[in-house]
Amino acid sequence: MLIDLFNLELARHAGRWAAAGGIHVSGDFFMLRRFALHDRQFLLPSQPYLLREGRVVLVLRGEASYSFNLVEHRFRAGDLVVFSADTLVEKQGHSPDFEFSAFNFPAPPQSGDDAPAYILLHLDETTRPVVDAHFALLWQLLKSEAEFPAGSVEGLTASLLDFVRRHQDAAHRPQPSGSRREEQLRRFVDLVSRHAHRERNVAFYADRLCLAPHYLCTLVKQASGRTVMQWINQTCVKAVKVWLAYSDDTAAEIAHRLGFPHPASLTKFFKRETGLTPTEYRRKAFL
Repeated sequence: MLIDLFNLELARHAGRWAAAGGIHVSGDFFMLRRFALHDRQFLLPSQPYLLREGRVVLVLRGEASYSFNLVEHRFRAGDLVVFSADTLVEKQGHSPDFEFSAFNFPAPPQSGDDAPAYILLHLDETTRPVVDAHFALLWQLLKSEAEFPAGSVEGLTASLLDFVRRHQDAAHRPQPSGSRREEQLRRFVDLVSRHAHRERNVAFYADRLCLAPHYLCTLVKQASGRTVMQWINQTCVKAVKVWLAYSDDTAAEIAHRLGFPHPASLTKFFKRETGLTPTEYRRKAFL
């Protein structure tokens, strides 16, 4: 079982992080209000981090670079990100003044080949007030109610997610033919993020995308500079790192979970890709 160190740290030491901004923790729920990262490394793990629930993040100041499912994004003030469960997150860096608000919500893993792992919107003068109002009302409810207002939190979350999805749909107008390749690459990357821990052959992804394997290899290489197998192997490596860093599963259990025929094949694959054995990486992750 994966341990969510982010949520665990907030729950155990909420008072320690209060100076960084507003913080509210109720069971598995957390909300951060005008939160500043600075050097708080538990919020910026050096190894990949797998989200176990949905999250909504609103960037208030500064900039930050993160990769989601191996695709790098740079965020700036006014960006809103909604994550699905099982999104793979890695830090790249952030500016000294980076500040954000965020909360989590129960969400099933991504379902359907066209369901996005995350939604990114840059808010404008029309959408920003609505999002700000949802965050402000949610925070007010959390601070004014004696008991955790589960029904109200669920309702406000559903309202905000519906608003975000409608505006995302409106932003995705029919694309010119020149961007078709980028859309196919996006769909490929989403598929890899969901299936690379079990499916590691080109034919599987070509079939899901209704493309010939050779065409898929050419398209991915031209559009991203990486080969299909590089995408698959790198994603699989990240999955192994997550289980090594955030669980106490043995190598045999991780090998079985990720579709390797035996622990030796996992070790050989991981050593080839990272230069470390799983045991060496696990030891390094907890230094």
